[in-house]
Amino acid sequence: MNKIIILHFNPIELYPPVQNVIQYAASHWTGKKIFILTTRAGKLPFEQFNTDASHISIIRLGQSGPTMSAIKRYTGYIKFYLGTLWFLFIKRPSKVLYYETLSSYPVYLYKKWINPKAGIFIHYHEYSSPVEYQQGMRLIRYFHRMEKWLYPKASWVSHTNEMRMQRFEKDITPAIVNTKYIFPNYPPISWLRPAKKQMGNPVKIVYVGALSLHTMYTKEFADWVLKQQGAVTWDIYTANIKTDAREYFTNMSTPLITLHEGIQYQDLPDVLAKYDVGVILYTGHIDNYIYNAPNKLFEYMACGLDVWFPDVMKGSLPYVTKDIYPKVIAMDFTKLNQVNLTVLANHDDLEYRQPGYFCENLLESLGKQLLS
Repeated sequence: MNKIIILHFNPIELYPPVQNVIQYAASHWTGKKIFILTTRAGKLPFEQFNTDASHISIIRLGQSGPTMSAIKRYTGYIKFYLGTLWFLFIKRPSKVLYYETLSSYPVYLYKKWINPKAGIFIHYHEYSSPVEYQQGMRLIRYFHRMEKWLYPKASWVSHTNEMRMQRFEKDITPAIVNTKYIFPNYPPISWLRPAKKQMGNPVKIVYVGALSLHTMYTKEFADWVLKQQGAVTWDIYTANIKTDAREYFTNMSTPLITLHEGIQYQDLPDVLAKYDVGVILYTGHIDNYIYNAPNKLFEYMACGLDVWFPDVMKGSLPYVTKDIYPKVIAMDFTKLNQVNLTVLANHDDLEYRQPGYFCENLLESLGKQLLS
């Protein structure tokens, strides 16, 4: 049986899109042995992700996380890179898929010196501008210089939307990409839940994901919620919250805003379906968040929620809706005092349209190439 190896340096528990790939592979990519090489996360409020599929093995090499000491962090790098390179050398996979520059170096060495015939597949959850590479870790800057050698030889290079891909291609010049794909962060079709014709009273708003006071409109939105005097409530589910943000909400002491720990990804659809609106809060402080259509946009929609997001997020603007619900609305989060809640929450005279943003078709396309 031929082998496929997937490299994902950061813990897969924190990246729902790669969990969707693994779940799909468990039932559809049965023709090859698949190894997922990743790291262990620190303490999480939910279980470690795994699969029972006999043809899939998840192997964790080292540990990673922002709260680790420098010594532990660099020890984690060494374990991951030496471990993955040794694994590639021993298994000699015919196809390798890696996520992000941080996972790239062992693949570069494998393709250049060990198995030049190997098919290389590359996907980026995020977009990193040249400025970010220059100001970031020296290690990632070096890896990025090396991975440019892979781009013209790769069987697949993908970004989550066309805006990011266009900037990526411009950034890497004179390197070229011969096999580019757009691979959005859609949820599985099993997430689909019916949308509500009318919202509740109060309107129930939810936010899921990492939370910060400095790169998100967190305070602005919290202030707006309080000013609605009970017309809305806001629940937050997060496994990654900055210390000052946690203190901010702890000290707020209001029944209108509730902070919850993060929950298992597969449990989210039934939780989200209890709400009316899903909110996104990025301020667009870097290009990655300006040219972003995040997975939570499509997850909220799949679960029947309206979506409110800051209008600085240009990557999400193509999904704004008119005359249908669930509604997707771009708002100026610096002028929330001008928002009319009655108008926002009204679905009268709107036609229901079932969202069509699900990952199965995308994964079928990827699978055809990985399994060929």
